Amino acid sequence: MSDPTEATPNAVAPRAPRWRRALVVFLVVAGCVLAPLSVLSVWMKTTLLNTDNYVATVAPLADNAEVQNAIADRVTNTLIVDNSVEQRIVDRLPDKAEFLAPKITDALASFVHDATLKIVQSDQFASLWEEVNRRAHTRVVALLEGEGGDVLQTKNGTISIQIGPIVEKVNSALESHGVDAFSKAASKASDKEIVLVESSALEQGQKVTDLLQRLAIVLPILTLLCFAIAIWLSARRRRTILRSALGSALGMALLLLMFNGGRHFYLSALPSTVNTDAAGAVYDQLLGALRLALRSAFAFALIVAIAAWLTGPARSATGMREGVLKLVRGKGASGGEPSAFGEWIARNRTVLRLLVLGVGFVVLVALSAPTPAQVIVIAVVALLGILLIEFLGRRATPTPSAG
Repeated sequence: MSDPTEATPNAVAPRAPRWRRALVVFLVVAGCVLAPLSVLSVWMKTTLLNTDNYVATVAPLADNAEVQNAIADRVTNTLIVDNSVEQRIVDRLPDKAEFLAPKITDALASFVHDATLKIVQSDQFASLWEEVNRRAHTRVVALLEGEGGDVLQTKNGTISIQIGPIVEKVNSALESHGVDAFSKAASKASDKEIVLVESSALEQGQKVTDLLQRLAIVLPILTLLCFAIAIWLSARRRRTILRSALGSALGMALLLLMFNGGRHFYLSALPSTVNTDAAGAVYDQLLGALRLALRSAFAFALIVAIAAWLTGPARSATGMREGVLKLVRGKGASGGEPSAFGEWIARNRTVLRLLVLGVGFVVLVALSAPTPAQVIVIAVVALLGILLIEFLGRRATPTPSAG
């Protein structure tokens, strides 16, 4: 239903007091600012700080080729470079054969790298990855709060994973092939780590994590209250809904642009010691659910804005509305005698419209992570339901309150 104060282009809405108009503007702006922050805080609480959701989020990284290669490279460096294998080979070769040391070292490094890749690409490693991440979830929470841990480490703005257990598995595999030169190096690798994320911005992010945790419930409620009170106080409610929806969509879009564009600058700022491909994979995996939520919220806000515009007094909206209703209703009351069911539909048209919209909202709430496509499908189904109501009640005599 359109706002009664905006039923026609020439209607003049009652002018609210200045303080009331200023309060409405403030509440709309506050709601538009809080909306993307609400999505961000809920994502942090439900994805990063929930064990099952977190494990489900990071589990695919075990099958990511970039992460697997980063682990293989780090294990190889630990056993070959950190262990000074080339120098040890030089020490054991005759002086005339020292030129062979680099080639022997490269061949040995390639063998170790391939052996490591076979391990990290196995189903057993995928299961181990999930199990370790589940056990270490409390360390992840500590990471976000700037504390350390035994498995996941955070210091100087870095996120690193200890590779000691992987080195042990690689050494066992090498020993099974008769290569036992790395046993001592493997036993000293318990404190070795692979840095996947390194950024000074992480330390700043850690400072606001606790606040966002606490506000994960408060922010969404506060956002809804801001919009609800603004609409209730507004003398032009449809216009307030339109502006609130457009502002929310803009906030979601800006946050999306920040994360999408920030990926390039973030990876460019990483030092050479960090594997940028693996860091990019981790970045995309961790933010995947957040991006999905922001896109869904953006699509929903746009749908609300379009609905608010279509119910308004603009000439284009009025023409589109009348054209669709004429197409659905056909000849209306002159097309024949309405049935009792059609009369009932016409009498309860407004209630039925609200019921259809309510069901759409319930479905959206029931979906744990609705995609933009699902939001659009639900909106289209709701629109078809409203058009069906108009079609079934088309032959009933219109009443002034039916529109």
